[in-house]
Amino acid sequence: MKKINTLFLMVFLIVGTLGFVVADEDFEEYELPEAQEIGFFENMFDNMGLAFTFNREKKIQKALGLAEKRLAEAEALAEDDPEAGERAQERYDEFVAKAEEALEDISEANAENGNLSIGEMGKMARIQNQFEKHREHTARIYTRALERFEENNASDEKIERFESFYGRSSERSDEMEDRIIQRKESAMTKYKVLAEKSDEELEEIFADIEEGEGLTEAREQRTERSEVRVQNVMEIKNRNIEKAQVHLNDADLTDEERLEINNRIANAIQNAIQFELRARERIEAHKNLPITTESMLGNESPGNSNN
Repeated sequence: MKKINTLFLMVFLIVGTLGFVVADEDFEEYELPEAQEIGFFENMFDNMGLAFTFNREKKIQKALGLAEKRLAEAEALAEDDPEAGERAQERYDEFVAKAEEALEDISEANAENGNLSIGEMGKMARIQNQFEKHREHTARIYTRALERFEENNASDEKIERFESFYGRSSERSDEMEDRIIQRKESAMTKYKVLAEKSDEELEEIFADIEEGEGLTEAREQRTERSEVRVQNVMEIKNRNIEKAQVHLNDADLTDEERLEINNRIANAIQNAIQFELRARERIEAHKNLPITTESMLGNESPGNSNN
């Protein structure tokens, strides 16, 4: 009987894993994940599905999507279960690391094989598109969380807790995005030498690659959405600051409580300023991201000034 149960469990796991692998073919169409807690078995199958995804480009897509699920889980848990939210953040980091490992494998394989074909450069453009999409999704989760916290009148402590979660994930997203741009620039510089192309020819080739892979149009659309989203976030932050300032008029507050509120207001103002500055910098960087020959030759360019 024990052997039968063990065999049943193995078949169950294999079938479940194969189901995830088959579903991976459509994974690039994934949408923003819902804010909900992820159970033990779902987490296990996500990890197994990723382990059985052998195509590195698909692995990056899947790993980034699973990372977003964990950030959305942290959003759901931030108000009621901070310890579980921390674990969700840790799982987010683990999936992001898997995406980075797959990117490193692709870069190393290209370096070893000297493979700098147009097809491989198209793959790099698709991967960059995925990283930029992931960056937008993390920003959308953050905005959604702030809207929900405002609607639920969440405490300052809960909001600050998720701000910390998002801050770490945002830094990680920025690092990944910068890394893929640097790797693509390096590959483009090598291609320029090997293919013996002029600067003008090279610019035209890679502009066509990015347009053909949908990166150019997708980036333009993401930039437009970012402008609107930053404005919405700043309005929420300003309303929270105003609400805290109104609270200071409460005559029943002790000196200690009043000092704590003032400190929170100061921190909130600083957070809002830093958020807007960083967001605007990324938006401007994306507007200038189409690679120029100057950046490929190592000279400073507007699109590479923040790397």
